Amino acid sequence: MTTRVFAIGAVTLALAACATTAPAPAGMEAGKFVSFDCEGQDFQARYSVDTGTVRVRSHSGAAELSRAGDDAFSGEGFKLMLRGANGIALEHGGKMLGKNCKRA
Repeated sequence: MTTRVFAIGAVTLALAACATTAPAPAGMEAGKFVSFDCEGQDFQARYSVDTGTVRVRSHSGAAELSRAGDDAFSGEGFKLMLRGANGIALEHGGKMLGKNCKRA
């Protein structure tokens, strides 16, 4: 009986952990770099399920970005916007690097 209760508890805990994992942001895959073709500079991004951050690589450098709102990530001078007038867009130092980006 104790073994059965333990097994049911373990399964419940595993299912709860899966249910609370945040999905990857638009166009990204968890744990894999994906390329974005943009008007301007292209870039690559990878979403980390463990930390909830996005790693970006561009011609202007690379950075780990933290969530800065429902549709944005920022850090180290970079800002990745997932929605808005410019669609998916990446800025660095206040300068637009790429806009209207589509997954390659």
